[in-house]
Amino acid sequence: MKLELIEFTPHLEEIVAVAVLTTTAGSTPSRLFRRATKNPDRVKAILKGLQLQHGSVLEHNRVDWLLDASDGEVLHLLLKSKFFNLTNLKEGVWLLSANLRTIIEFVTAEKGPIRDALLNSMKTLAPNMYRCLGGEGL
Repeated sequence: MKLELIEFTPHLEEIVAVAVLTTTAGSTPSRLFRRATKNPDRVKAILKGLQLQHGSVLEHNRVDWLLDASDGEVLHLLLKSKFFNLTNLKEGVWLLSANLRTIIEFVTAEKGPIRDALLNSMKTLAPNMYRCLGGEGL
């Protein structure tokens, strides 16, 4: 099994932080986003306090990977979460797509190489949340 991160929503963590703030702040989402992109320490502080079980603020994004996997490994993903999207590109090669909520739910509930690869990709796409999940030193 091999997982290669292709692309993800830009400013992913800032968008999650803005989603948190829009539920508690009186400002507009666009104003909150501009502030968030100028203040990474504030974003980090907001994300550190985020309860990762709360899903809706974690759904405003998309992450895509190339997955080299057997049919059994792909079936395992599909059976564990209906929110993984998989497209067969050729024999043994898949386009895997999900949002941050799906990734977090999977890595907190599963063990194994796919879980480890998904968590490892969070170092790039959501480094603060990676640390919140205990990813330091993995």
